Amino acid sequence: MKNETIDLKALRVFMAVAEHLNFTHAGHTLGIPKSQISKIVAQLEARLQTPLFARTSRVVRLTEAGRILALRARALLEEADLMVEDVKGLQHSVNGELRLAAPPALGRFIARDLVPLFLQQWPDARVALKLSYDYEDLFKEGLDLAFRMGTNRDDSLIEKPLGYANRVVVAAPKYLQQQPPINSPQDLTGHRCLQVFAAEMSTWTMRNGNISSTITLPALFQCDDMQALLNVLLEGVGVAQMPWLVVRDHVYEGRLQEVLPGWVSEGLSISAVYRQGLNKPAKLAEFIALVDEHIHLFDLARH
Repeated sequence: MKNETIDLKALRVFMAVAEHLNFTHAGHTLGIPKSQISKIVAQLEARLQTPLFARTSRVVRLTEAGRILALRARALLEEADLMVEDVKGLQHSVNGELRLAAPPALGRFIARDLVPLFLQQWPDARVALKLSYDYEDLFKEGLDLAFRMGTNRDDSLIEKPLGYANRVVVAAPKYLQQQPPINSPQDLTGHRCLQVFAAEMSTWTMRNGNISSTITLPALFQCDDMQALLNVLLEGVGVAQMPWLVVRDHVYEGRLQEVLPGWVSEGLSISAVYRQGLNKPAKLAEFIALVDEHIHLFDLARH
């Protein structure tokens, strides 16, 4: 008996239904009538001789066979897309849109120091950079590469370690001139705290060599936009534990002062992740090569 083959179009329809768990929504995504979606899925199930979805009047869910197929189909479709891009790339220079994602602070840094170099080197390419604290799904979002801080939680992605980042405690000189001196982490108690993540109390953990200290402070101001928080900090309103990559230029130029030099947060790893595949699109390969060439930029920890 010869091996059965599966049409890639049928796999794309199957994946759309698997992602939405709704035949109507899958049809809207693909621009195909629901009746045709149902027919293609039924033909695929007949070819594989097993149901891929369990359907009731209200719920659509993947069967065990459907889950296995979805896992394999995603990688297969991705490889098919990469193959087409590679073949096209043999006749063209690097072009098309490179889709990136990064946490906001790191993304602004990348936009300043890497994206212009890439666009200058490859004028036919375009870059779309999404800034978000979310842990982006590269497949669902159609992203080529995402920069991550901390542990990669998706084993289906290739992870490229780049460097480390950490936080330091800083304040504007005019704030420190009007407040009691801060000579130890315990002296921070009672100071006016600014922070990124929403909470009534802010917990700062920091180390100085082998010594660790954890301080809990009331939050005077909270904002999940790092630039807005920095603006308040520069006005001398309070003290904050900020990423070194965000405040280092301000510290070097005297607009902010490092409080408790030598005390820093635990380091967070910085990595780039991208989808598996035997071949990478030319635009992605060249961007990764640019990152390799400037990997020193990702040493973003205060030493």
